[in-house]
Amino acid sequence: MSPPAQPLPSTAFATTQSSGEDRFEAWRSGISVLFDVAPLTQSAPLEDFHARVEAVHLGQLLLGDLRFGAQRFARNQARAAQDGLDHYLVQWYRDGGFIGQHSDQDDLRVRAGDVVVFDMARTQQTVAQGSHVLSLIVPRALGDEAFAGGANPHGTVLRSDSIFGGLLADHLNALHRRLPSIGMDQADDVVRATTHMLAACIRPSQRTLAEARAEVHAVTLERIQRHIGRHLGDPLAPEALCRTFGISRHRLYQLFEPLGGVARYVQQRRLQRAFQMLSNPAYRHLRVSDVATRLGFTSEAHFSRTFRHTFGHTPSDVRAAADSARSHGQAPTMPSAASVEYADWLLGL
Repeated sequence: MSPPAQPLPSTAFATTQSSGEDRFEAWRSGISVLFDVAPLTQSAPLEDFHARVEAVHLGQLLLGDLRFGAQRFARNQARAAQDGLDHYLVQWYRDGGFIGQHSDQDDLRVRAGDVVVFDMARTQQTVAQGSHVLSLIVPRALGDEAFAGGANPHGTVLRSDSIFGGLLADHLNALHRRLPSIGMDQADDVVRATTHMLAACIRPSQRTLAEARAEVHAVTLERIQRHIGRHLGDPLAPEALCRTFGISRHRLYQLFEPLGGVARYVQQRRLQRAFQMLSNPAYRHLRVSDVATRLGFTSEAHFSRTFRHTFGHTPSDVRAAADSARSHGQAPTMPSAASVEYADWLLGL
């Protein structure tokens, strides 16, 4: 099979470019666009750690072939709020696996052969064994189109012995195998076929997992969530939301029960936005009290208390840390050119 006239852009990174204990630090820097990582234990022999990433840019999707040693992966609320990463991550564990949580309470176990889906705007923490993973990064707009009508797929696991898990794994395997023969002029068609396969495999599984929810409930919840995100500075009391969307208080509480309740959801969204504003130099002219007021907090003291309880730092600490990082911050290990290129691709999707 002859190579395409204009091949897909690709990049690679490997810890073999570093030596000794620097290998894990090089990996930490390279993967930092997606996760915070740590050794399994403080005594883990870091000089033996290995990891390799080969990534291909499909225009609207990123496909990465990853091999890595045992470690911990995490995205906490502070991280999700700060980096604003708004993508879905679909991973097929060809070998290895992990245990962990995809929220504060929901446990998760993925074994070799399974496919797992994460929403990168949500929290997760996992303890992974040495693994070989094929990862597909899907922008929010494409993912929402593929998963339309179902619940958010964060934490969905398609088992290797299930029909849909097997179909999706087969598609990812075939896509990866045929990458050398795919040209830029074919990328859009490949993306379309892949998102259709995601919809065919993940959406039915989500309906099975959440069959108690009618489709209209999920659509209504998404509409309310978008409304909240666009009006964080406005009064968002349950009565106001009920009037806006023409639903009863009971129905509103039912919709937000899996998210910890409507009041907690609104507060978390406001706190996440506050973290982003305090970390962004464009809002440096605003006092902490101004940020609190803009986001609907009537008391600066209450805002500061809840902010510190959520993120472990005061609003002033977060602003000072962001200022310091911009002025003096230099990572102890600089990312490789390949990892910088991958980060640019990801943030540009």
